[in-house]
Amino acid sequence: MIFVQLQYQLNMLQNLLTQLNNSEYSMKFEALFNASIGDHTRHIIELLSCAIDGYDSGLIDYFNRSRNITIAADIHLAQTMLSAVLKSCIKPDRMLLIQFEDDATIQNKVSSTYYREMVYNTEHIIHHLALIKVALYFIGNINVHSDFGMAYATIRYNEKKE
Repeated sequence: MIFVQLQYQLNMLQNLLTQLNNSEYSMKFEALFNASIGDHTRHIIELLSCAIDGYDSGLIDYFNRSRNITIAADIHLAQTMLSAVLKSCIKPDRMLLIQFEDDATIQNKVSSTYYREMVYNTEHIIHHLALIKVALYFIGNINVHSDFGMAYATIRYNEKKE
């Protein structure tokens, strides 16, 4: 179930990217504090890649992850990188350490697991898809699934109400 939801969210993002041109992808929106769909896509890719890349060493450091602003401007690069994380994210569970900083001088570590980090990333992706959906309102003429940007628990809750 962990990877099913993760892949479902990433596939919805992949589908969206096939409908956008590079200009729409990199357009800044005041309603998103001057961020673009590309900015949100880059952030999704980088956090998920950070978790995947930290698997072998057992240490994930989201604060000091690699950042590649080209992803936010190049829709084709984003599509390629999304495909790569889709292919590489499925791994067995294992214990991990998550490193984070309280300020510029203090580093802390907390225990986690790979599956827990995939759950975190899935929820994080949904949050950013919801923000992307706001941008789609301004672009218009883009079709996404009604579940786009909606948490699985909310979808299930709404189904029970109907």
